[in-house]
Amino acid sequence: MPNQNNSTNAPKKYDAGDMYDLASLAACDMDWMYTALVDVRLRVARIKQELTARDVNAQYHFHTLEKVLEMYEYIAEDRTRCHEQQAEAYKEEWENTKGGAE
Repeated sequence: MPNQNNSTNAPKKYDAGDMYDLASLAACDMDWMYTALVDVRLRVARIKQELTARDVNAQYHFHTLEKVLEMYEYIAEDRTRCHEQQAEAYKEEWENTKGGAE
């Protein structure tokens, strides 16, 4: 039978500690992404300022790019908070089950 569990196809078992590690890594990665997006936005602002000093209409060419960067910053920040909350919940669960039964 193809669905039968045996030693070669037994499902893997994950605990709250594994999930804590996963959520913590996701939070860290999203925080790095947020930091990178902020850096790009600041660089774009600097370029915009330099070009606007030469051409008054240059500022309008950056509007969409700035809005998209703001949107991605918001998403990255929000996902970071979400993963941090998940990590905290898994950490608490893991700490509670370390000495006892699952």
